Amino acid sequence: MLQGRGDERATNVSVSGPPGATGPIFLELGPRPDEKGQLVRPGARADYPPDVHARLAADAAEIIARYGETSAVPEARSALLPLLHLVQAEDGYLTPAGIEFCATRLGLTGAEVTAVATFYSMYRRNPTGDFHVGVCTNTLCAVMGGDAIAAALEEHLGVGNGDTTADGKITLERIECNAACDFAPVVMVNWEFFDNQTPDSARELVDGLAAGDEVTPTRGAPLCTFRETARILAGFPDTRPGALEAGGGAGDPTVVGLRIARELGMEAPDAAPPPEPAASPDETDQPLADAAPEPSASPTSLSPVLSRYWDDPRSWTLETYRRHDGYLALDKALRMDPDQVIGTVKDSGLRGRGGAGFPTGTKWGFIPQERSPQSDPNAQTKDADGPAAKPHFLVVNADESEPGTCKDMPLILATPHALVEGVIIAAYAIRSSRAFIYLRGEVVPVLRRLQAAVAEAYEAGYLGRDILGSGYDLELVVHAGAGAYICGEETALLDSLEGRRGQPRLRPPFPAVAGLYASPTVVNNVESIASVPPIILRGPQWFRSMGSMESPGFTLYSLSGHVARPGQYEAPLGITLRELLEYSGGVRAGHSLKFWTPGGSSTPLFTADHLDVPLDYEHVAAAGSMLGTKALQIFDETTCVVRAVLRWTEFYEHESCGKCTPCREGTYWLVQILERLEAGDGTEADLEKLLDISDSILGKSFCALGDGATSPIISSIKHFRDEYLAHFELGRCPFDPDRSTLYPRGHI
Repeated sequence: MLQGRGDERATNVSVSGPPGATGPIFLELGPRPDEKGQLVRPGARADYPPDVHARLAADAAEIIARYGETSAVPEARSALLPLLHLVQAEDGYLTPAGIEFCATRLGLTGAEVTAVATFYSMYRRNPTGDFHVGVCTNTLCAVMGGDAIAAALEEHLGVGNGDTTADGKITLERIECNAACDFAPVVMVNWEFFDNQTPDSARELVDGLAAGDEVTPTRGAPLCTFRETARILAGFPDTRPGALEAGGGAGDPTVVGLRIARELGMEAPDAAPPPEPAASPDETDQPLADAAPEPSASPTSLSPVLSRYWDDPRSWTLETYRRHDGYLALDKALRMDPDQVIGTVKDSGLRGRGGAGFPTGTKWGFIPQERSPQSDPNAQTKDADGPAAKPHFLVVNADESEPGTCKDMPLILATPHALVEGVIIAAYAIRSSRAFIYLRGEVVPVLRRLQAAVAEAYEAGYLGRDILGSGYDLELVVHAGAGAYICGEETALLDSLEGRRGQPRLRPPFPAVAGLYASPTVVNNVESIASVPPIILRGPQWFRSMGSMESPGFTLYSLSGHVARPGQYEAPLGITLRELLEYSGGVRAGHSLKFWTPGGSSTPLFTADHLDVPLDYEHVAAAGSMLGTKALQIFDETTCVVRAVLRWTEFYEHESCGKCTPCREGTYWLVQILERLEAGDGTEADLEKLLDISDSILGKSFCALGDGATSPIISSIKHFRDEYLAHFELGRCPFDPDRSTLYPRGHI
């Protein structure tokens, strides 16, 4: 059967051939019966008028120049995603004229462009209203009221999921997690945040949009139209007066941990503790890692480092960043040899904050470190065709899409210069002259702030040629994605950045050898890169004075769900959920903890029995899960675990890229069985079938998406098998979904 992404299953099949025929059977494959969108709609314009074409051509030339000097170089294809955003800004959706325009600009065929466009969820196949209203109905938001909000708006507007109102003003859609879990339930309008919504407030919101009122998001600029938003996604800054200032530095959940730390007089250490006197010369020769302190038995304090001034009213500006030692680490790093910078990061023990926890300095060290002509004009390479002869690239993975994960987006929104400075230092260390930040497209307020920070850095001489008089050059491109969770996988991200469908690559070769444009590439998470400047400035011993021997340093823990004070809590690795709940006021009043995720939806579930597990890489793994992205989604006893797991599994089925059979087919069947179980129509044999299918996916899919899809299923059956059984014993779900929401029943 032909298969694209998980949401494009070709189920409309007719068979032709005479009865009893033994020859070939011809299958006519069509769209899914529920497929509302068509790429080419009747009446869609097939070409642009000369004036429109000329305007778009000028914009396209500017976009292409970010990636290559002309459209003839291979790197120019990286401009495809922003070009698709550009033509979507013209028509509100993708038309044959837009597809042909992109193809002509890049020397591609219409089929090649269409294959890419249909992979990403943000490219519309139907005309979209002035306001695209997206209601998050991934597990956390759904449980806390997102499902009720979506149902209320569908009834209020008289439209279904994905439909547009008769006046063409509002398109309503149920969407996936948008990295705002600590503000749940969340509604997005043209990819701007409207936080902590209820059915009542959401109805008022769409009424205001329909009436033409000026509506301001919780954390973002006054709304512009869907088409204007698409132009920002294409890489053209929002130049409206006050667009950056709107919404302040950060919302309350973003700064809650910082405020609590201040109330309690907690802060990160100013300097590393003095070293213990060595007993012998042999001891002083031991690696720095051996000198790391053991975890303290006393309660773990909060330690704001990255978040230490997130509550400044203008925290995102260069002026504020400089007041807080901004770019001092860069000045120090540029006076060091690149290998010294790598060695410092290695000595610190910094581990990747994107989920896997791989040592960051070691990852940088995999890049061929013989100087290349592109990074050092005076260098002499031994192998003109080897990896060291190719340019090196740094790519920052800011495609934060794991359900429950919501640390990188507030970091960029509040302090984008922390990321920019880290990028420059990291690129210098690996001898790269070009770097990219791949940011998920569904977070326009974050994109707006990041674009502004990069522009400020160029103007101040921190980017471009001869940075701070050092002779080092670096060009940095902010690249907006288009809606695909799989692009969080580093090789899928690289394919997407190259203007292709975001599908994982076969490894080896690994990105350090053949990554972006088949050249040595480092891909790092946002928080990982933002942690580099304080390490360079204060030293690896200071960093190791926090956390544990194997998991040193500070990190951001994201508390969301049924907790009194959700938000970002920065603390040393090894703090426990019990301690974090004490700081945050505990589970919501009158309720008790039922289950939680230690690192996002792809990590095996924990229960109240795991409250005292130190939240570092080793202890969480020993307890049977993964630290992942430290996305601590908290669910109380009102939550149906079957409903929660079903919604997560629907997400993984929808986001499967379709490349490998175990994930593509397995997630589909997992959803079918879970739907039956949640409705009360399953049997006990279905539980064994779930486990059997999960076993066929786990460790056998092309990338970790398949493994992540099985984690909540296997762990929930382990901990809550009786709850699964109760569904089909009662013939229905035994839980009232209204009880898990954050508002009284009267608001529904």
